[in-house]
Amino acid sequence: MKTLRISASVLKIFLGAFFVISAVSKFITIDIFEMYVYSFGLFELGLSMYVSRLVIAFELILGAALISNRYHRFSCLMTLLFLTAFVLFLSYAHISGRSDSCHCMGEMTAMTPVQSLLKNAILIFALLFVYKYSPLDWSPRWPLVTVVYLVVVGVITLYMYFALHVIDIYAYVLLFVMLCVGLLASFRFYDKWYVVAALILAPLVSTFIISPPDNWLYGDMQERFDEELFMDQIHMVPEGLNDTVSTDSTMSYGTLSQLGLDEGRHIVALFSPRCGYCRLAAGKLSTIVSRNQLDTNAVDYVFPIVKDTTAYREFYDESRSKHFRESRIDKNVFIRITRASFPLIVLLDDGVVIKSYSYRNIDEGALKDFLKGN
Repeated sequence: MKTLRISASVLKIFLGAFFVISAVSKFITIDIFEMYVYSFGLFELGLSMYVSRLVIAFELILGAALISNRYHRFSCLMTLLFLTAFVLFLSYAHISGRSDSCHCMGEMTAMTPVQSLLKNAILIFALLFVYKYSPLDWSPRWPLVTVVYLVVVGVITLYMYFALHVIDIYAYVLLFVMLCVGLLASFRFYDKWYVVAALILAPLVSTFIISPPDNWLYGDMQERFDEELFMDQIHMVPEGLNDTVSTDSTMSYGTLSQLGLDEGRHIVALFSPRCGYCRLAAGKLSTIVSRNQLDTNAVDYVFPIVKDTTAYREFYDESRSKHFRESRIDKNVFIRITRASFPLIVLLDDGVVIKSYSYRNIDEGALKDFLKGN
């Protein structure tokens, strides 16, 4: 029995560390995770930003509770409910035909919904073992808690360095908050109501403050671009450029002058095919159009002409975007219009620029009202 109790205690700490690693991994690539949540069309864009951060915060809280072995029965039951909710969500994803990565571990490892279901099944069985055998009268002291969180920091650092090739300082800020939470929970006064409240609120508040939803900061901003050159491309054919449209009118080369963008309402999105944020923006835009049943003929994608034509196919594959009418223009002109800052999404009403967006400030409600004439 003693061996089972020790094994359950060690496993519980391991599960807690796993949840913290999972949460921070998603936090580092929060843009990708929130787009995955939004891509199902269950929530509006703004709400998807909140849901994704609430998932991360809840994982952090559960991870901290498991590591510190506090409120054993309650924390285990809440973790079980959390995993069950994800099982239902992943089952829905599989039934609906999704086979792309669920981003459950951020970009640390790609798992299909089926693979993630198997992972969650293992976690549930491990949690049931912990629930039954983990002792209620023992909790790790602050030196052990510190070591556990330092190991987590090491794992996250290796992940960022070798997988993402970037070091995200905000991830370390969040991990420092979690270390403080773990240390507070290891002291004897942890059961004071105000300490418990702080332990719960700290991960929640930190997640939203360190990485606030885009609509908190960028809602009223407009993306700057060379509007004069952009309008020149719409209204005239510059000398020396070949402006042609394919027979099915779905693809144009050269300029934008034959697409009729000076009449009616259009959403013109300028994307670089290798740009990660352009792919995310395309996924957003495509989901907005599908979710709100907007006119697909009013959406135009504009790419620079590049030698590696496989980049265009990969763009659609990675972004999971619909194939809207597409234009490809001279790379130098593309750079000058966007001022090398892309993605750029422009709303045109009878040839007049109404609004311009980057990735961060895309407004689902504004785009819906614009195309529906509200």
